[in-house]
Amino acid sequence: MNGLPKKAATLLMYGVYVLVLGELSIRLISSFVTVYSIEMLNYAKDLKIKGAVAEISHLHRPNASAKLMGVEVALNSLGHRNADLKNPKAKNERRIYVLGSSITLGWGVAMEEGFVARLEQRLNTETFPQSGLHYAAINAGIGNYNTYYQVELFKRQVEAANPDVAVVQYYINDAEPNPKGDDSTILKYSLLAAILYQNIKTMTAVSTKSLAEYYQDLYRNGAPGWERAKASIKELKQITDKRGIKLVALLVPELHNLSSDGPYPPIYAKIDAFFRETGVPMVNPLPAFQAAFKKDPSRAWAAPNDPHPSAPAHKILGDALFDYLSPRISK
Repeated sequence: MNGLPKKAATLLMYGVYVLVLGELSIRLISSFVTVYSIEMLNYAKDLKIKGAVAEISHLHRPNASAKLMGVEVALNSLGHRNADLKNPKAKNERRIYVLGSSITLGWGVAMEEGFVARLEQRLNTETFPQSGLHYAAINAGIGNYNTYYQVELFKRQVEAANPDVAVVQYYINDAEPNPKGDDSTILKYSLLAAILYQNIKTMTAVSTKSLAEYYQDLYRNGAPGWERAKASIKELKQITDKRGIKLVALLVPELHNLSSDGPYPPIYAKIDAFFRETGVPMVNPLPAFQAAFKKDPSRAWAAPNDPHPSAPAHKILGDALFDYLSPRISK
């Protein structure tokens, strides 16, 4: 019997040794190689805070910065990835507030390569000479946000931002249920525990559905996430109409399959029909993406196994938005 405690102690020490070695190994590897899941964990730890109200699960930490996916992500006092706004707004200034997720944030690309900054740069160099107006594009993108959270954030920032135009970046997963953050201290500070947790979570979430079938199910008539997204857009339209703010939607295509006869265009058509019925024009740059990346959609990805838009993909988004907005925001 005396041997049992010794065996248990030996096993415990061995287990601790394996865990410590695993933690150190992951940290060492991540110091030389960019690991997507670790970068997302660092993003949550360094740049996100818990929302102060029940309607918003998380926010960006004001005036924080971190190096993620090899690029600097610096936030201003409102938690936006752009320079601080100067208030009161000048009479010759026009502001474009872009609601969105990590796509709008510009995950994996430098700030100036993101479509929000590209839009601002083109407006100020190409539209300014004719209009005499200065343009400020507000990057309000936050990772793990869907349409519901985006609109809730806009409602709380519209006074401070005082925009003339609101752009809602819409991606096919915006009809998903509201995501929830993980507040465990272990998950925040142990990379090994966090990676194991994410892998287990992914494995348990696997179903027999393909990605296309999953998205098709999200947009079936009466699907709760789609109904919530539509209700949020309608509320956003009411707010912008009341304040005299132009509202436009920017569709970001699903970057695994860009074909016209694939599973996604019928979903895009359903999304477009809803926006049109609501009185919101939608910019759809799918043809430009097809021309550039149809043979190999992965070239539009920020990194291997990370289908966030790359810098060339952001250029397409920024150009499409510029082409639509420039003649409509020159007065």
